[in-house]
Amino acid sequence: MIPLLDLLGPDLSTWVAQFILTVARLSFVVILIPGIGEQMIPAQVRVYLLLGLSAAISGMGITDYVLPDSLTDLGIVIVTELLLGLFLGIGLRVVVWTLNIAGSVIAQSMGLAQPLGVALENEAQTATANLLSMAGAAVLFSMNFHIEVIASWIGLYETIPIGGSSWIAQAFLFDSIYAAFAFAILLAWPFVAMNLLYNVCLGFINKAMPQMMVAFVGAPFLVGAGMFLLAVSIGAMLMVWQDQIAQLVVWL
Repeated sequence: MIPLLDLLGPDLSTWVAQFILTVARLSFVVILIPGIGEQMIPAQVRVYLLLGLSAAISGMGITDYVLPDSLTDLGIVIVTELLLGLFLGIGLRVVVWTLNIAGSVIAQSMGLAQPLGVALENEAQTATANLLSMAGAAVLFSMNFHIEVIASWIGLYETIPIGGSSWIAQAFLFDSIYAAFAFAILLAWPFVAMNLLYNVCLGFINKAMPQMMVAFVGAPFLVGAGMFLLAVSIGAMLMVWQDQIAQLVVWL
């Protein structure tokens, strides 16, 4: 038994150790989960949520962890749980990154990549990326995504016990990031095709009428057509994105 925890008694020391390990695994999940983990949510709210969930979960007895005899062994287990929580949190974050990438590609295709606004992430985003990110967060809250995440996270204790590091070595995280990037490009492909068609037509017009300032005529048309296409297709994009969440987050 660890001397520092032995002073608390066997029952309380076991609960404190389980609480610490629960915080370690859940911390990055709460920080990176879409919606709750946004920078617009105060850090104090996320800390209170993390501590409250950890206290409730550690009292459920699902961890079934036996305290090691040394503080070093406990530290190794805590670091392992932190790394596992980081992998789980990044696996959740790719859901929003998909919309960010798609929104950035759409903005580039529409010619609206320069105006940046307040972002859900740490860095400024384009207007379309911010719009898709906020709409995606609203969709996730409406489908109780955060409750499903916590339920799936609790169920992971059956497949990944405390201190289990074999799952970290798997390449599921890189597969999720690759799938998210490919899916984001697929979402933005109609706008890329529209931009390609616009530039082809602009080249023909410029070749036929060299004296005409085609950019002054074509640029407003490109922005207007892109905004119209976005207004028509954003609902379908979010529906397709919602159906793809299960494939992007492999542990849900």
